Amino acid sequence: MKVKLTAEITMDIPGEFQDDAMAVHAITQELEERLDIGCEYEDDMSGEFIFNTAKVRSYFVTAGKIPE
Repeated sequence: MKVKLTAEITMDIPGEFQDDAMAVHAITQELEERLDIGCEYEDDMSGEFIFNTAKVRSYFVTAGKIPE
């Protein structure tokens, strides 16, 4: 069965990622790496949760943004 889920994740990112496009790219890479997205899996992993894709649709700065 395939499912699509929405998750709320709070994370700290370095200050150099204040640029939106750069931040989204870095966050997406980190999620893909930590969730093993795009990895080769064995054929019989029916009891496992396998993450197929990750896409950051939006993010919100809650603290620490450098004033413009």
